[in-house]
Parts: sequence; structure tokens; C-alpha cells
Amino acid sequence: CLATVIIMLVGDTYTLINYVSFINYLCYGVTIIGLIVLRWKKPKIFRPIKVNLLIPITYLAFWAFLLIFSLYSEPIVCGVGLIIILTGVPVFFLGVYWRNKPKCVNRLIESMTCWGQKLCFVVYPQEGVAEEE
Repeated sequence: CLATVIIMLVGDTYTLINYVSFINYLCYGVTIIGLIVLRWKKPKIFRPIKVNLLIPITYLAFWAFLLIFSLYSEPIVCGVGLIIILTGVPVFFLGVYWRNKPKCVNRLIESMTCWGQKLCFVVYPQEGVAEEE
């Protein structure tokens, strides 16, 4: 979020759209790769919609072409997009991967979550907490 605010203040809208579009295409391709891997490694799990594997493989071919063309034509924009994605890695390790956090870190994460929920108006009632009247 902070990186986006900085980009909006410093850069122009065209560059911001390029960052976001590269990140979106990258995430779409990784999702399709995950679909193919799951179809190969776990063929028996329930799938509400099952498509022929030719469709995602064809999509990946076009995806690879677009990604390689983007990397070739605008490597700096793509590099900044990758850096924006990688800013989430420390957040993942601090919030999800690190299981035995000290209580002060847990309190900090909980207070940041509560603040973010109030800021975005997405506060949901918690179990066991009395509602204010």
C-alpha cells in the first residue's frame, strides 16, 4: 500500500498501469500453472468445473509470449513490478510463517488488523465479544 502511494505521488498513471498489468499477468499465469500442477498431482479431487487441459496450456503459451515481450520491451517497469510483489514476502514471513511469535508482536499485528478494518469499514463481529448498544 505504501509503495503504491509513493508510485502515485512520484510516477505517472501510465507507468502505474504498466506495473499493475505486469503483476496481474504474472499472477494469472502462476494460477494457471497451479491448476495444471493440481490436475497432474491430484487428479481425483472434486472440481466443480473441469476443462480440457488444452485450454490452460494454450493460455500459458500466450501468457509466456506476453510476459517475455513485456520483459524485453520494458525491463525496468517489470523489475519494479517484481519488487512490488516481493515486498509481500517479509509480510508473509512475519504474519503467516512465523508461528511462535512473542506476545508483543501478536498484539501489534492484532492492533494493525483492527485499525485496518476500521479504516476500510470491514469490521466483523467477533465471537464472545458483547456488542455495544
